[in-house]
Formats: sequence, C-alpha cells, structure tokens
Amino acid sequence: MPPAKTTDRIQNSRAPRDSGLRNAVERSAFAGRIRRYRRPLAAVCAGLAVLLTISALKAPQPAASAMGIDLAPRPAIGEIAAPITLASAAIASSLEVGDIIDLVAIPTNGTGRAQVVARRARVLDIGDSSGFGASATALIVVAVPELDALAIADATVDSELTALIH
Repeated sequence: MPPAKTTDRIQNSRAPRDSGLRNAVERSAFAGRIRRYRRPLAAVCAGLAVLLTISALKAPQPAASAMGIDLAPRPAIGEIAAPITLASAAIASSLEVGDIIDLVAIPTNGTGRAQVVARRARVLDIGDSSGFGASATALIVVAVPELDALAIADATVDSELTALIH
C-alpha cells in the first residue's frame, strides 16, 4: 500500500464536529462567489480605503475669493465681529451668511424673562455643527455695535442665546 499523501492526512486529522460546518460553508453559493471574485473585491476594498484616507486628510477649503479679493463679509465701520453660541443648532442651520437677526437671552435658571440683547445683528459666519459627535449648540459670528457686543457677553453668563430671524 502506497504511503498516504500529506493532504489526505491533514483532511483526515480534522475533528468530526468541524467537518459538517466547514463543508457547508465551503459548498455555499456565497463562498463560491467570494472565491471567484476575490481579486476584484480586494481591489474595490483597497480603493475605498484609499478614498476614505484621502478624504479624511483633505485640507479645508480656502475662503471664497475671486482674483485675490476676499469676498467674506466683514463688519461695517462702528461694528465688531462677535462669536455667539446659540442654544439650538437647528436655528443656526436655518441661518445664512448675511441674514439679519435679533439675539434673545433666555435665562437658564428658569427665573426672569427673555430679553432682546442685540437688534439687527448681521450674520457673518456660521460654524459647522453637523457630523459625528456634533453638540446641540452652534457657533455663529455676527456683526454688532460694540455696546451690543458687551450686552451679549454679559447675557451669556446666566442665559442661553437664541436668534429671531428678520
């Protein structure tokens, strides 16, 4: 009797409890398709990995400009740019650059009434409040007179700010 081949010895040494499950998986149509298309599938997975890596490392877009002229809105003479944290990211998402808003302070302790702290503030910029791990608040930048900016800073000590859109 000739000596047994190595593959025969390996196949015969498997535990009987594995053989039923292993054979079922090896014979399934899904496993056959994966085996048949393993190289194109690997190429697609590698391409997706490269695409996701590049998109994660992509530099942020530069500010809008045409022929070197900065098109970003700036505060007018007598105004300053004040960063504001709005209590609701949903309100901030409905704003657009250039909108005119009133800023209202709502006391966080439940006592007192809401007060308008700045009227006719012009929205200069809206922070990105979307994506994974985004908070419920949102940052915007508004152009207001200096006295209104001081009133806003004072109001944020014990109040949340919200916006009324004109």
